[in-house]
Amino acid sequence: MLNAGQLPPADAVRAEELINYFDYGYPVPADRTTPFAVTTEIAPAPWNTKRHLLLVGIKGYEVPKQDIPAANIVYLVDSSGSMQSPDKIELLKQSFRLMTRQLRPQDRVAIVAYAGSAGLVLPSTPGSDQASITAALDRLEAGGSTNGGAGIELAYAVAQQHFIDGGVNRVILASDGDFNVGTVGVDALKTLIADKRKSGIGLTVLGFGGGNLNDHLAEQLANTG
Repeated sequence: MLNAGQLPPADAVRAEELINYFDYGYPVPADRTTPFAVTTEIAPAPWNTKRHLLLVGIKGYEVPKQDIPAANIVYLVDSSGSMQSPDKIELLKQSFRLMTRQLRPQDRVAIVAYAGSAGLVLPSTPGSDQASITAALDRLEAGGSTNGGAGIELAYAVAQQHFIDGGVNRVILASDGDFNVGTVGVDALKTLIADKRKSGIGLTVLGFGGGNLNDHLAEQLANTG
């Protein structure tokens, strides 16, 4: 909305997302013995000089990139018809291209898309093969109905197949949350996600779009995973 020159309505702004969007340049702990550094500031409130605002900023220790365990990631992409929008499928592809640039040779990524039925768009591929990953993202198009349950099941199967002991194993679900075909029972999905979490495969949920974003479902799945 801001990029389009519009002022968002108040209920479109989630306070923690707005606050966490910015980089405040907090000092980083020098080593693991100090897991978190705390920064505080206090100032008079601009709207009431009799009140003060207290800022408490917490910055965690940043593990050097070379020390982060190898990652086994599955991009689970909603390519259904409801995703046909610049702020959905196109923004999704742009976002995953940015993430792909961060992958290292020891990392692996697969892409699963779902619309009607789930399919493997890209088998698990080393992070060094940026061209193949980017090309697979470019091929994604939106169309069809949404079988979210089948997509999640296939994504977890692919993640399990390439599981890295001691590594980062994670499914990244990107969707507007409009699950309308297939296994739509929220409790069944949450049970599946919880079971996979216990086996060492986590879940991140990215919500795209404004109008029909099923924010409540997306948050439930993210909390479970």
